[in-house]
Amino acid sequence: MRFITNIFNAISNNLISGGAYYQIAKGVLVTAAVTVTAWIFAALLGCAISYLMCFEKKIVSSIGRGLCFVFRSVPVILIMWLFYYCIFGGGSGKAVIVAGIAIGFWGGGHLSEIVERTVNKMREEVSETIAARMERVYFSAVVPQALENSLWDIKRLAVHILQWSAVSGYIAVNDLTEVMYGIGHRTMYPFFSIFFAAILYLIATLLIEWLFKFLEKLIKKEEESEE
Repeated sequence: MRFITNIFNAISNNLISGGAYYQIAKGVLVTAAVTVTAWIFAALLGCAISYLMCFEKKIVSSIGRGLCFVFRSVPVILIMWLFYYCIFGGGSGKAVIVAGIAIGFWGGGHLSEIVERTVNKMREEVSETIAARMERVYFSAVVPQALENSLWDIKRLAVHILQWSAVSGYIAVNDLTEVMYGIGHRTMYPFFSIFFAAILYLIATLLIEWLFKFLEKLIKKEEESEE
């Protein structure tokens, strides 16, 4: 009975009392905002850099590969600090956007590498004449096909971006991890708060997994209908 009572007390103290449920809900929304911002920025930046990397002129492709190397190699926290303190000059109102952009830079570096690798495989499978024309239809035809052929790698990157959102607290973003840390520190139930936060991240990961499975089914249906 004492064990059950302790569980109920932990639930009450960490999820209900002191408006904890409201703080957690806000933390979930902030984490979602950071993650979605990072996904959007990573998609735009990754496709742009991959275009430079796949360019026939070596100077342009070298610039693209250099940007890819820098963005995927520099730790996310350092990028976050650079943007937040040095470029945007701090400020809580900018923190969520800055966190999303910083993670998006890291994600864009990795996505550009994924797309570039897939595009190179596509070039090997077509004639030299078609390969030479790929630059003209890069964003309208080549990138969509490359993304479609790289869904597994992109899904893994999407999950990693979600996980990196947990470091947003380093620039005073009240994301889910930061909120649960504060609640655990206040209630002296750190294990429960960490465990509950982990469950929420697992649920978010499952949603991402489901989304990509849904996309795969849509793609298969389109391919079957075309046949």
